[in-house]
Amino acid sequence: MPKLLFVSDAISASTGLGRITGDLAVRVHEHLGDVYRVATAGYGGNGSVKYPFPQYHFHSISNWLLPELPAIAADFAGDGELNVMFVWDASRLYWLGQPQLCPDPALRRWVETAKIKKWLYGAIDAEGPFGRLPQRIADTCKGFDRVLDYSAFSSRITGNPDHLPHGIDTTVFKPYPRTEARKRLIENGFVGLTPGSLLIGIVATNQARKNWPLAMETARILLDRGHDVRVWAHTDVISRHWDIGQLIVDWGLLERVGVTTSRFTDEQMAWTYSACDVTLSNAPEGFGFSPAESLACGVPTIAGSYGAQAEFVPKAMQVDPIAYFYEGAFCSKRPVHSAAAWASKVEKLLKNNYVGSLLPPHVDWSGPTLWPAWQKWFEEGL
Repeated sequence: MPKLLFVSDAISASTGLGRITGDLAVRVHEHLGDVYRVATAGYGGNGSVKYPFPQYHFHSISNWLLPELPAIAADFAGDGELNVMFVWDASRLYWLGQPQLCPDPALRRWVETAKIKKWLYGAIDAEGPFGRLPQRIADTCKGFDRVLDYSAFSSRITGNPDHLPHGIDTTVFKPYPRTEARKRLIENGFVGLTPGSLLIGIVATNQARKNWPLAMETARILLDRGHDVRVWAHTDVISRHWDIGQLIVDWGLLERVGVTTSRFTDEQMAWTYSACDVTLSNAPEGFGFSPAESLACGVPTIAGSYGAQAEFVPKAMQVDPIAYFYEGAFCSKRPVHSAAAWASKVEKLLKNNYVGSLLPPHVDWSGPTLWPAWQKWFEEGL
């Protein structure tokens, strides 16, 4: 039986990449178990008995190299052929797509001689100059046997014809009663929150790409316009690229923001989304879990029109950038937004009475289209 090894963050880790990998691995195991034998290899988690297939662990990653991968592949596939699907950014996989750049001789030799088929499912959230991939990343992608993009946005940049989103499980992410959801937050200690407050949700990691100042300035403008603004800010760590605590102070939102950093279950997340009036999706995305989750819970989300999230966020909830700039080692195009425009969009959306899920079916794992499209793609890899 062909073997399929998913390589990414650990599926037991609390990261978006680990979550994508877990969703795909579980579905291949459940629906194509007579076609592929599945395993995962990842960094950052301890493994979990709830997954019915082998889970390997990378103990360290230096310069994005995976020196333990040859041993993992040998243990899983022996001397046989192996399909390896990397759910990682292409920029991290230079040593795999371009083995001549690999500084580890043993790993380079394995890449050049192993009986593996290399598949890539990597997020693209920005384009380089002239609307193309930066050359180094483009050259890396050429070293893979199959490349699948997250979105049409990504496909336009990479030139690859195939794209599929991953999705949201709407058996969990679904609307819960707003009154009950907000009552739970108040009972759990959200000081100052009332049934009549304007509750804004922001769910984003603390990294450069996530525009936390835009979100905080939007909240402040709405407060100045007379709204009783309260903010639920859910992130991984308070101080890293941004000092979120200091942003709260600087924008004059002290005692109006409830920050959570602990890992929530999907059900806890769904209940808390459902307590919000609106969420702010404060970055261009390769997919965008938080805006999809918010929409699935029936809560409108404000998002920029640049990025893959615009392919499922309704047009009426999008804001166009006022400018762009380039940043980082790969000269990535980033949008500039007006917080006043975001605040006005929030006010406009508050006039609507949204009832039920706002998520389109093509990003719903529970719907009739998403998994069948994925199944076809995996079967084509045989």
